[in-house]
Amino acid sequence: MTRPNSDFVLRRASERLSAGAAALAVTSLMLLTVSVRASEPETPPASVSVHYSATSFRTAGGAADVYRKLKFAARKVCGLSAGVTPVFDRRVAAEECFKTALEDAVRRVDRPMLTSLHAAATRDLG
Repeated sequence: MTRPNSDFVLRRASERLSAGAAALAVTSLMLLTVSVRASEPETPPASVSVHYSATSFRTAGGAADVYRKLKFAARKVCGLSAGVTPVFDRRVAAEECFKTALEDAVRRVDRPMLTSLHAAATRDLG
């Protein structure tokens, strides 16, 4: 009776070895897939052009109009457009995107009246 028992033990050992090799192969393929994805170039960030003129900053109303346009563009780029309600975790990321995009836009325009409008608006929120 030792012969059938040893066949059983050998078969079980072979099955375990095959299962282990299969698990190792699947893990290797998964790691290969991750490294390929990591090496793919990132898509460029979305952008929206905002048109304004230097004369817009001669009055507070003109600067406020440019600030409104920048806010609208930042909302659009970050997925906070009217009628769009993202799920909670996506909304938190979109609001952070909006805040960063608006700050970057105000910094790039670099007009004192616009900067003070933005500072006042963020002071009121915070």
